[in-house]
Amino acid sequence: MLKIYNTLSKKKEEFKPINPGKVGMYVCGPTVYDYIHIGNIRAYTIPDVLRRYLEYQGFEVRMIKNITDVGHLTLDDFAQGDTGEDKIEKRALAEKKTPEEIADFYEEYFHSVEKEMNILPAHYFPRATAHIPQMIKIIEGLVKKGYAYEKNGNVFFDVTKFADYGKLSGNTLKNLRVGARLEEHPDKKNPWGFALWLKAPKEHLLKWESPWSLGYPGWHIECTAMSTEYLGDAFDFHTGGEDNIFPHHEAEIAQTECYTGTKFVNFWVHTRHLLVDGEKMSKSKGDFYKLEDIQKKGLSPLDLRLAIISSHYRSQMNFTWKIMEQAKSNLETLNNFYTRLFNHEIKQSDRL
Repeated sequence: MLKIYNTLSKKKEEFKPINPGKVGMYVCGPTVYDYIHIGNIRAYTIPDVLRRYLEYQGFEVRMIKNITDVGHLTLDDFAQGDTGEDKIEKRALAEKKTPEEIADFYEEYFHSVEKEMNILPAHYFPRATAHIPQMIKIIEGLVKKGYAYEKNGNVFFDVTKFADYGKLSGNTLKNLRVGARLEEHPDKKNPWGFALWLKAPKEHLLKWESPWSLGYPGWHIECTAMSTEYLGDAFDFHTGGEDNIFPHHEAEIAQTECYTGTKFVNFWVHTRHLLVDGEKMSKSKGDFYKLEDIQKKGLSPLDLRLAIISSHYRSQMNFTWKIMEQAKSNLETLNNFYTRLFNHEIKQSDRL
């Protein structure tokens, strides 16, 4: 029996699959504009452990891990995350490459790191840019049902129409009114709404035709389109880092449940942030570590994996080189024990 903490209910619950013997799992994948770091790696290792346990228990697991290659804006840490520049486009301009070249390069890097970390590949890695029609269809449905509205080519979700808004994060409308930072947009009816579709400026590189404007999707609608495309309107697990809880996952719940009319996800599983020497990682401090930085110290990807799974996923992991050396020693002990056990079994079988 598996009991696991559900961010939605704020308690541990016994897992019961929606469909007997089968598990649908959606993992918030990378925005492919930069190298993934050890904090990202931790967030992808935890659902891999969960998947392996479920498969060990005999479940047929279908895992989807999206690739965000459009729509994730630079000010995603500000209120509803629909302001700023597109992260892919910003990197493309800086490196004098196309957005497609940027996405291809960093996605390939992401896959290579997961392979070295012994993370099982997802069954599908859908790209946001390949699912624009699905996003447009959902947005049209939300507008038709009165949950979203268009103005000047922009389409926003009206969170005041969803009574359960805030049930995942605690950022209810009442709490948002009191203390949250909220961006003002001239086309929003209220600052709590979030963008489903944005009209693209003339110089914008990533844009598509839609019923509202030549534009691009908001970040939140992408995961709704891709998760429901491959897992259906309701599925078992949705995972991600704790920074995804608000606004991203809160927005996913609101727009998806308003569109489908049913509960979206049964279990929300979030991994807490990783600290380095007790502090938040920072490029300026030189501790924004990638897998290559671990290997330069004579440590292996599996040393990092053991260090990660030795720390509870709902606690902040404090990464230090001392902890990594201990993980290396622990892994050597485990490997030596396995080798002795394997050799003993071989000798026993030879005697029979």
